[in-house]
Amino acid sequence: SAFGAKRCFGMKRWVDGPAVRPVLGDDEIKRGISGANEYLMQMCTAHLTGDSKWLGVSDRKDLEQGLANVMLEYRATGRAAPPPDCSPIFKELLAQTSTALPLDGLPATTTDLTDSQIGYIMDEMRGFPDEIGGDFADLSAEVKANFHVAICGSGVCGLSVALRCQRAGIPYTVFERDTSLGGTWHQNRYPGVRCDTPSITYTFASDPNPNWKYYFAHGAEVKEYIDRMAAQNGITPNVQLETTVQSATYDENAGMWDVKYQTKDGSVSSMRANVYVAAVGQLTIPKIPPIPGQDVFEGQACHTARYIQGLDFTGKNVAVVGTGATAMGICREIEPLAKHLTIFQSTPQWYVDIPNHKKPITEEERWCFRNVPFYERWYRFSHLRHIVDFYFDALTAGSETNRSLQETLTEYIKEKVNHDPELVRKMVPPHPPICTRMLVDNHWCTMMTQDNVTLVDGRVEALTKDAVVAKGGEVNAPADIVIYATGFQSTSFCLPAMDVIGKGGKNLAEHWGDTPMAYLGITTTNFPNFFMTYGPNTNVSSGGSII
Repeated sequence: SAFGAKRCFGMKRWVDGPAVRPVLGDDEIKRGISGANEYLMQMCTAHLTGDSKWLGVSDRKDLEQGLANVMLEYRATGRAAPPPDCSPIFKELLAQTSTALPLDGLPATTTDLTDSQIGYIMDEMRGFPDEIGGDFADLSAEVKANFHVAICGSGVCGLSVALRCQRAGIPYTVFERDTSLGGTWHQNRYPGVRCDTPSITYTFASDPNPNWKYYFAHGAEVKEYIDRMAAQNGITPNVQLETTVQSATYDENAGMWDVKYQTKDGSVSSMRANVYVAAVGQLTIPKIPPIPGQDVFEGQACHTARYIQGLDFTGKNVAVVGTGATAMGICREIEPLAKHLTIFQSTPQWYVDIPNHKKPITEEERWCFRNVPFYERWYRFSHLRHIVDFYFDALTAGSETNRSLQETLTEYIKEKVNHDPELVRKMVPPHPPICTRMLVDNHWCTMMTQDNVTLVDGRVEALTKDAVVAKGGEVNAPADIVIYATGFQSTSFCLPAMDVIGKGGKNLAEHWGDTPMAYLGITTTNFPNFFMTYGPNTNVSSGGSII
């Protein structure tokens, strides 16, 4: 591999050396390794020694001793670690990543990685997915200084664009209507909010976080990471908070975008930009279904993305509308407190069991993420390798993998609800797995067996002053509090947030009509230098997010 010509932000400290910091003492190294994952000890020891024999060592004491010895040797010499694809045993290391990771809910892979898959994951390992650089070094400082990018939205996608501009030396401005950056991780602060994508992959590849406290981070921890990443990379000063973009209009004569925005004090201004990026996300504008009687309900009601802080569920009758990932998070926090919890389900979901889902990462393993060369990188590589292997086959309805998965998940649900026929009828979906987003079982299934929980398999039809009505009046559930876990206006993309006007004065909403379309999900005809980070067909239903 011509590694020297490629970027290596994500593994820079290991390949630039010294790979093992000289301040690490013998006892500290041994104590930290005592909390290491055995599979990752195999990978790191084999990688650092260049000896594939370590991939077959299963005795934990031997692995701990072997990794400690090689780290002590690296510390003594002060040398750097070789990039994975420069290792003489790279092929053996790749083969080992097929190993099952049961605590992460990942079975052994069944196919070899293709060259394109290896290239994709190795770009992730390096931390900056570019073959040719991406710093625009061929452009003069003057050219860059006279170019400006306007970015609407400071969530993960907007910050990703800002990060690329920052590192390329291209001036940019991020407009954020909220009081803080972070997008969905700033807006969603309901009890139980957490990421259902593993922390190891919900991390910017170029900015690893070795200090995650949980394998699946809580929302507040994700927000802290995003804030820190933006500050460390110099992005924060370029973010204009409490500033709402009203419209972006393309000036055909100048080949520029006029971005009109309103600030906190109500004043309206405009900015000229060469490029306009709509990074408003799809999980920002709540979708609350119009239900008769909402105006007469006398209790408290809110959408999870506009959660009323301090809401007290103790001894209350609570109704939750929706059974997606958000409901799965908040219901587990409500149930122990509520007098009764009634959950209204329109579509049953498939759930997967991941033992690490609610487990904290031990201090010893966090030490490994910080100090063992490539420990974090191989963990990320392994997750990505399993994702590209599993989804390729499992996404095919009727495939052996999909049928087997459906049988396994059906039995899992039956077992967790004690084979209660009514719960099985309500909870086992009629559709194959992965055609809708699969959810991580947050003890959801066992919660359904509690005496103070009722699952209603039907949409809410009306609200009265103190109840929620469904199934033609058969269900009249008392309610002091109604929580809408009903998702977002995700299929409208950037349209609810602003007006985008392209060539010929045509509005994007008119241009799309009922069928939004975009090339690669990011750009569309007659809107030059207008890009979307979350456009049509980008938010697939079959997986989580990888930054």
